[in-house]
Amino acid sequence: MNPLRAPCFVDGSRLAFQRVPDWPALPASIVLDRVVGLAEDSRGFVYLAHRGDRPLLRLKPDGTLDREIGAAHMQRTTAYDLRGPVPIPIATRYWMHGLHVDPWDNLWVTDVGRHLVMKFSPEGELLMTLGVDGVGGTDATHFNQPTQICVFPNGHIYVTDGYGNSRVVHFDARGQFISAWGERGVEPGQFHTPHMITRDAEGRLYVSDRENDRIQVFDESGRILAVWPGLHSVDGLHAGADGMIYASCGIDNAVLRLDRNGRVLDVWAQPGEFIYPHGVATGRDGSVYIAETGDIWRVDGPKPEQRYSVPRPGPEGSGAQKRFIGAAAR
Repeated sequence: MNPLRAPCFVDGSRLAFQRVPDWPALPASIVLDRVVGLAEDSRGFVYLAHRGDRPLLRLKPDGTLDREIGAAHMQRTTAYDLRGPVPIPIATRYWMHGLHVDPWDNLWVTDVGRHLVMKFSPEGELLMTLGVDGVGGTDATHFNQPTQICVFPNGHIYVTDGYGNSRVVHFDARGQFISAWGERGVEPGQFHTPHMITRDAEGRLYVSDRENDRIQVFDESGRILAVWPGLHSVDGLHAGADGMIYASCGIDNAVLRLDRNGRVLDVWAQPGEFIYPHGVATGRDGSVYIAETGDIWRVDGPKPEQRYSVPRPGPEGSGAQKRFIGAAAR
């Protein structure tokens, strides 16, 4: 890890978040536990991944439950904290981490406990599995706690292999290995916990290099285009249809909006607003979805303002929010 950490984020936004009340509206039988990811598909359905029972859900646009996804393929496992010289067991649960909806509305998730990437159809059929179940590694067929997926319109797949390894892995549309880049370090192109990956409309890849307090930008072949330093502990990352880059910073309880030159435009970090925002995504109507993985269970909706401090989990992750960004200055 970079020995000199960037400053923590403090609240500073020109735009206001408007929280969506009573979202999601789930049955009492579903208790969210460490929500790690949310994403909207082309029809307005919202997919949600968490680490409690029934870990993959599809919600209707109003936040009510539509269906469970992939129940037959979910397994509880024990994940390990790999930051020290000896792996330390964390807990036994459903270890969902990354969630991505591709251009054809297929759902992709990573399971850090099982070292897997799984692709599901919109109706929940398992279409593809990458990695070897329960076996970590650093070659063309293994991951070591993979963190996120990004799929291009040509079907090519990019995976941040980010807790046990420090690399991005590139596959073709059939899941055949093409290349990998990155290793542990602080130099451009190196990583320490590549946590999330997203692409913009021009095909640039953005990777949150969390422990190095930066975002790195690459082309689709892995050539580095830019390094955005000084971004404290960025967890979640999403390239919005509005051309902006949205980031979440769990340890600072902050959500950021950046332009595509890496300039921070808004910091939503009002005390008490978020509880470790782990993932962030945007919707077609201007909504912002925030996945919270803090130790306090909660459900609410988007509104950029918050700041608090909680101990950083390893690959840990408790509620979900939906908000709208308003134009009013403050």
